[in-house]
Amino acid sequence: MTTPKWEMPQPNVGDIVLFSKDLHHFTDPVVGFVAAEPGETTISILTFSPTGYALVHNSCHHKDDPALNGDHGWEDLGVWDFAPSTKTIRDLTDTGGTSGRKPSNK
Repeated sequence: MTTPKWEMPQPNVGDIVLFSKDLHHFTDPVVGFVAAEPGETTISILTFSPTGYALVHNSCHHKDDPALNGDHGWEDLGVWDFAPSTKTIRDLTDTGGTSGRKPSNK
């Protein structure tokens, strides 16, 4: 029996994500934006420093990517996950939700 291949969740350019330099525990995440067309296993993330400088983090793996286990030299790249607001929007879009609005009586 073969293990199914892990697939990165596919964000869209401009999606709000959380970025962390901590590959193992995802501590101290900061808000970022998907800066370019996502690759097959990584994305580029635009963040801003507390002083307002724009930073682009390239080749960021999703925090749940099993390829992060082991010695691979990716410690400086950082990891990402969808921001809670992006997860909510994706869930509503996937299920045909109405974002809490009551249906029209017309």
